[in-house]
Amino acid sequence: MKSIFYILLSILFLGTFVPNTALAGFDLVNITTSPKTPGANETVTVRIESYAVNLNTANLVWYVNKVPVKEGIAEKEITLRTGDFGTKTTVDIVIFTADGVKLNKQLIIAPAEVDLLWEAQTYTPPFYKGKALASYKSLVRVTAIPRFNALTSNPKEFYYKWTYNRIQNVGEALGKDSVVIPMGYADSPVPVSVDVSLPGTDWKGIKNSSIEGTEAKLVFYHQAPLLGVEFNHALTGTQTKETEFTIYAVPYFFSLDNFANGNLLYTWNVDRAYRAPDFDQQNLTLVKPSNTAASYDVSLRVQNPKRILQEGRAQATISFIAE
Repeated sequence: MKSIFYILLSILFLGTFVPNTALAGFDLVNITTSPKTPGANETVTVRIESYAVNLNTANLVWYVNKVPVKEGIAEKEITLRTGDFGTKTTVDIVIFTADGVKLNKQLIIAPAEVDLLWEAQTYTPPFYKGKALASYKSLVRVTAIPRFNALTSNPKEFYYKWTYNRIQNVGEALGKDSVVIPMGYADSPVPVSVDVSLPGTDWKGIKNSSIEGTEAKLVFYHQAPLLGVEFNHALTGTQTKETEFTIYAVPYFFSLDNFANGNLLYTWNVDRAYRAPDFDQQNLTLVKPSNTAASYDVSLRVQNPKRILQEGRAQATISFIAE
């Protein structure tokens, strides 16, 4: 029994003089923060817990960046505010137990900035100046851009852990700065999160974002004989003196792979009757009857059979004027 007592006493002796060794090495005291990964200029609650040390009777002294900020019996938490991006905050806790043992714990908060950029892998026409949006079951590439210092470093040096829908693990690895995730229904945003750390340092960052889904769309344009497709004006109805009029249909935000592979189904109707498309499913040409006025109600439904709820509809009235 005496030998066991001296061994325990020697461990306690080490813990009183050497910070973060012996007792601390056994994780007798745990430190938690809320939020779990603090950002820059953010209010943070730091708390210590222990199942081996009675903190309710211990005197605790808290230091933030070596400045004492709080002291007292059972003072197990403090609230602080982190510094600017690129600035570390060091929290030291000195614990004096009722048994006369001294323990030291340290926490370093090194917040990083992380930006998330996403790009939907959906179709938009050439020279389209807007952003390709995510639609039902389309794929979206999400890229993280971390900054741990004043300048952005090589993203391949960082370690990334990705999740979406809060529980779906998309993978984690060194240099994995982008992932591809699937969307859900059009009206259901998909939450995306990435934890980024710089191995061998205290720098850590987290970014949460949400990708909004939208409906796929279908827009009519006039395809002029000489000017080509007039993308500057969506077509809903028009009058023309020409003898022929070609409608060009553009399916916005349909999955790019299905569009490129010709998987989309085009169903044209003229005056509620099915009309087979021209040489290209996106084109339909109307011909004016000889020397008479005529009006046609044209509608089109485009559907992606690979992602069944990806569909769009459009209609227009084309009127030929009699000469």
